[in-house]
Amino acid sequence: MKKTTLFFCLMITQSDLFGQHLPDNARVKWGNEMHFTKKMTPSEVVASDQSGYYLMKEGYAQESRHSQTLLYLEKFDRNLQYVKSVDLSHQNLPGNPRFVQLVSWGQQLWLFYTADPKNNGAVGLYRVAVDSESLLPAGISHLVMEIKSQAANIGWGITGTATLPLFQFYPVPEKNKLLIIQADGGLKTREKQVDLLVVDQQFCTIWKREATIKSSSDALEIVHALLDSEGNAHLLSKSMPNRIGLAALFKREKYYYSLHSITDNGIHLLHKEINLKEAQINAAAIQVDQEGHLYFGGFYTTDATATKGSGGTYFLKLVGTTQAVIQQKMESFDATFLTRGLSEGRAKRKSRKLDQGKKVEDSYFFLDRIFVRNDGSVTFVGEDRQGIGTSSRSKSANSRVRSEVNFHCYYGSIVLVDFSPNGERKWAEKIAKHQQSSNDFGGYFSYSVSMINDNLYFVFNDNVNNSGYNGGKVERFSPRGFKEHMMTFARVNRAGTIERSSFATKHNRNMMTITSVNIQTDDYEMVVYGQHKKKYRLARLEFDPKVLAAE
Repeated sequence: MKKTTLFFCLMITQSDLFGQHLPDNARVKWGNEMHFTKKMTPSEVVASDQSGYYLMKEGYAQESRHSQTLLYLEKFDRNLQYVKSVDLSHQNLPGNPRFVQLVSWGQQLWLFYTADPKNNGAVGLYRVAVDSESLLPAGISHLVMEIKSQAANIGWGITGTATLPLFQFYPVPEKNKLLIIQADGGLKTREKQVDLLVVDQQFCTIWKREATIKSSSDALEIVHALLDSEGNAHLLSKSMPNRIGLAALFKREKYYYSLHSITDNGIHLLHKEINLKEAQINAAAIQVDQEGHLYFGGFYTTDATATKGSGGTYFLKLVGTTQAVIQQKMESFDATFLTRGLSEGRAKRKSRKLDQGKKVEDSYFFLDRIFVRNDGSVTFVGEDRQGIGTSSRSKSANSRVRSEVNFHCYYGSIVLVDFSPNGERKWAEKIAKHQQSSNDFGGYFSYSVSMINDNLYFVFNDNVNNSGYNGGKVERFSPRGFKEHMMTFARVNRAGTIERSSFATKHNRNMMTITSVNIQTDDYEMVVYGQHKKKYRLARLEFDPKVLAAE
């Protein structure tokens, strides 16, 4: 009897820790339960190494991680058991330090921060080693990159919001190269200065370059940057006229995207403006492959109104070292794609317009990632996202006028478009979802994506009533009302087949995730965040290396 009882107890423990089996023999291992508080909310897994995972926390309503001094760091071991936490803002790093990034590089954890040491050094980006056991800074700080112009530290971006000096990090571990980019927020005479630095694992300089990025309009920002396998840097910039007056709201806003490639160890700088003439690219991204090809992708519109949609896709493949065009394709969305994920009534109305020969576009899509699979095929991944600001005025009992501004975000379907290596579009799909956010930090919305074994895996918050979804209208997810929460796990293979399942533990099915925490930590491993009411856990997803994506 005692053996039987022990057996069932072990089975219950196994079920609680490992949860259920997911598609492709993926296994879920849940860590220990932690208490959730808005004062210190999990934000992202900023690094991982052989000893465990490093989780960054920040205030629930904090606008930007760069607005804090230094991060609050929490460590979990490889079994996702809590180890310890440290508030690095209480450490004695000189010069009013502000957190930039935590990077595991050269078998060492490094904290990057900006500081102004006054008489003891230059204003710039610094790095210091972090001990993986104590989580405290170890050794002395080193200057990585100097911030040259204090006047350009704060500027105004295309969105009309203040922008700080932007540091971006792009490691290529298999080539032992790390790209660090600084782009200030200022714009001088339609050009922006960008500093690029490529280092090895000992932080010895391989090459560095100050590049001048030209703008064909009044505003300019760096959208994306990366380092290819040969050590060439590629930047994507976006420029558009500044909005002036109400009249500009009713005119077509013309975006200009440009590619900038720094090749031959920083010697040559190439520029290429993307201009579709009769169409406008609303959202774009870039990617490279192991053969040195550079990919540019975007969703375009031919609508001349201020409320733009997405009418189709633009695919561009170039030689990375010369920007010579290999292939380019432009193709509109078909009726099947345009009506997917809609309620029956909305689908019929859109189909009727198409039958009448009217021009119909889909929602405004953001292009978030471009993936290149092992067979050379390319997949665009984006999302239907919209933001609306509303204001209201009311009188209080003492006749004072009170103004209130609310910001609402809508996060719709995930969009996937797949191309052959030569740019022929093979399929376009949507993973239907419906999320809405109002006046919060937005952490429970949008999605996370990883590519493992040539399959794409998505994690996002969903309504439990969408379990078993196979078309039509989707129910809305809201952080309120935990009884309707569900963490959806969706797989998309190379053929575009979508398979939806959900995360659960033995005790909780109604869970939700903070999207920014979810991350791919290894070739066959993901870490995800699961929360139920005021408790949360981290989970590790382990994938079978032998399970390849279906043709």
